[in-house]
Amino acid sequence: MEKLRADGLKVKYKNFNLDLSFTLEEGEFVSIIGPSGSGKSTVLSILAGLNDTFEGKLLLNGKDITKAKIQDRNMAMVFQNYSLFSNMNVEKNVAYALKIQKKSKKEIAKEVKDLLSLVGLEGYEKRKVTTLSGGEAQRVALARAIAKKPEILLLDEPLSALDAALRKKLKGELRRIHDSRDNMTTIYVTHDREEAFSISDRIIIMKDGKIEATGTPEELYNNPPTLFTALFTGEGTILTPSSFGLETNEVDKIFFRPESVIVKDGKFWGDINQYVVLENAEILSIDYLGSRYLLML
Repeated sequence: MEKLRADGLKVKYKNFNLDLSFTLEEGEFVSIIGPSGSGKSTVLSILAGLNDTFEGKLLLNGKDITKAKIQDRNMAMVFQNYSLFSNMNVEKNVAYALKIQKKSKKEIAKEVKDLLSLVGLEGYEKRKVTTLSGGEAQRVALARAIAKKPEILLLDEPLSALDAALRKKLKGELRRIHDSRDNMTTIYVTHDREEAFSISDRIIIMKDGKIEATGTPEELYNNPPTLFTALFTGEGTILTPSSFGLETNEVDKIFFRPESVIVKDGKFWGDINQYVVLENAEILSIDYLGSRYLLML
């Protein structure tokens, strides 16, 4: 079921133009990735109502929300810098959206407790937000956003300021929290390709203000529609047909993944239909990546 439709979104700046259209299905977890300056955060600001300088149309559940006020869009956004209320403790930060819904004190107390449990911060109600670690503050911001009961949750690089180990832990939490909320649709902007691949139902790749490709992580990795998509979604080698002694005008370049290479007379344990056989190659360098080695030949 279609949840959100963005038709012909256009924004013009001095050195950058945004021009794209896309749809989101109800309950999807969609990541938007792309190089810095490709327009990822601009898309979120338009959806959230923070940017009204655009052309085009936004439809939520078939209803036109192009000119709707921020509070009327039923969306919640979590920023990279948390944006917590520093003069309030954890409980009051999370309860802020619940008070707007005019719930009773008893209902608010119960929901705050449930939300903090959901994000793994049981017993943090009275903590000052200024004493929290980066990961804890980000969880409070997430709980506060979910308290609004948004139909669409917008996440603008919420983990980028955290260390690698904490990012790895919290990305799984993001997916778990998404799955725990009935029919909530999540849009996650990140610069981390592996992060997006591991938790997304679908990925939108942006380049220079436009959508370069969209698909499941598996589709984009195994069957990239463009060379940019291929290079952006993982390691790979580019060769011209003449490098293989081929004379053809049908293709300009040949691209393949490291795991699509077989060293002749060696053993290959992969599961692919096409591969490149190297008969005469010299190892120039070896990078140890923990679970595997990457060879430069």
